[in-house]
Amino acid sequence: MTTPHSVRIEKLVAGGEGITRLEDGRVVFVPGVLAGELVEISLSEEKKDFGRGQLISVLEPSANRRVPPCPHVAEGCGGCDFQHIERRIQGQAKLAIVAEAYARTARMEIDPQLRRLTDDARRTTVRMVAGDDGIIGFRAHDSHDIVPVSNCMIAHPLINDFIANPVLEGAGEVTIRVGARTNNIGVWNHEGKLANGLPAGLKTGERASISEIVGEHTYKVSMGSFFQSSPEAAELIIDSVSRRLDKLGIEGGYMVDAYGGIGLFSLAFSQRFDELMLVESSESACKDAVRNLAECAATIEQANMDQWDAMEADVVIADPSRHGLGKMGAASVIATDAHTIILVSCDPVAGARDAKYLCDAGYKLGEVEVLDIFPETHHVEVVAAFSR
Repeated sequence: MTTPHSVRIEKLVAGGEGITRLEDGRVVFVPGVLAGELVEISLSEEKKDFGRGQLISVLEPSANRRVPPCPHVAEGCGGCDFQHIERRIQGQAKLAIVAEAYARTARMEIDPQLRRLTDDARRTTVRMVAGDDGIIGFRAHDSHDIVPVSNCMIAHPLINDFIANPVLEGAGEVTIRVGARTNNIGVWNHEGKLANGLPAGLKTGERASISEIVGEHTYKVSMGSFFQSSPEAAELIIDSVSRRLDKLGIEGGYMVDAYGGIGLFSLAFSQRFDELMLVESSESACKDAVRNLAECAATIEQANMDQWDAMEADVVIADPSRHGLGKMGAASVIATDAHTIILVSCDPVAGARDAKYLCDAGYKLGEVEVLDIFPETHHVEVVAAFSR
């Protein structure tokens, strides 16, 4: 073990870690801390100009620190990295992280607004693993070790009911997805063999689908397709996008739903726009979108946005993966010559970088809203409006 260092945490940054500096000027990233705390750390990774620290003890705790409410955190579960932060403060921490990402990456000063889910919203999709004994759980932090979990505090009750009984016969990995408002349950075993005696009516396999209700619409979601963390989260994102469109007075015209997935935005806004085009690279999601948008004036194109042959549009709603638009994706969005772009980012740094791409192309950044839809974790959704 390296020599311990007593350091003061300056702030939290994207990824949820705290940042501090050693006496020699090296920046060190430390998990499990809060801004302002004096902590003792050891260095788990050392580079020439930065390092990564491991928390040994908290010498001067923040007033916003708490004992993690989930017992699995003490057992090493790596699923929820913000459980040491008071719940009411987590959103404020995420606001600061987003503002810092924009300032550092895009050189933009923003004053984002915060909205959060109600406390009864729970994750409807989880990915879990089991060892040779078949006992299911989550990976430990920075490890392949498995922490057994039969009840997860952020998972939907349908998931907890399901994992209370054997899911796998031995070692394996599964995705479990439920329809919170339809009571559908699906499981996709990536590795291993499903246990006997699983509930009747269970949907199984990558191509199996469940139904979920979001707002006034019912969506089909295949096990192999991406979906938001809960229907409540999906509704909050839709509402945030809708508010941006309302403030800009946008009604009618042609909308491109970039990285459109199963058609969440296309179906939600099918009455607002005259025509829709959904662009999505995932074959599974495109098949879901065909079903979900069957009654809409929508065109679905399976394509990677980086290589998409852009067409003119009035509005683009873009919801890329954690990698963001990137230079090529941003170029495709810009090539639509849309007067309005709504960017939904699930990584603050990628979102800030993409904002700079758009602003460098002549767009003006409007309101930025931070959605705290992943309680107990550093993950966040950022909705930003651009117009020209």
